[in-house]
Amino acid sequence: MISFIIHDTKEFMNLLLKQNAFDDFYIRQMDITTFALFQIDGTRNKQYYSLAEQELMTDNYCFWQEIRHYAFEIIKGQKLPKNIKIIFSLPEHKNNMVCSIPATFFLNMIFEQNTVTCTTGCSLKPFSFDKTAEYAWDEWVLSFFHQLKIAIIKQ
Repeated sequence: MISFIIHDTKEFMNLLLKQNAFDDFYIRQMDITTFALFQIDGTRNKQYYSLAEQELMTDNYCFWQEIRHYAFEIIKGQKLPKNIKIIFSLPEHKNNMVCSIPATFFLNMIFEQNTVTCTTGCSLKPFSFDKTAEYAWDEWVLSFFHQLKIAIIKQ
């Protein structure tokens, strides 16, 4: 697990809310505090879909691209949100990009007092003291942010 601060909050929020940089991540949960608390559970409500659509569905969580517009609508305005908390995860079909060990990879983001802090996390499918998957995820996230040209400050 690593924790880091985003150097340019404004540019990062632009990438997060107006561009597709994080669209391929699952959104597990999002809390936005403005004049009220808005909570978004990223669990896909399969009963919303027709039976034919349900049969084709393989994802248990919504992708950020499906939620991003709604989050932006809540956040935009004259005042900054009090805070934003987002829990992303990497879809299971992309885990091999990180490592071959079965795991769920998380990326947590917290916006508070005009600062964005990110923390990585890893949940191994079979419990293990082996940190290989965790280290691989940390490196993957750092590389991902580097490719997006997002400057970070490690804590």
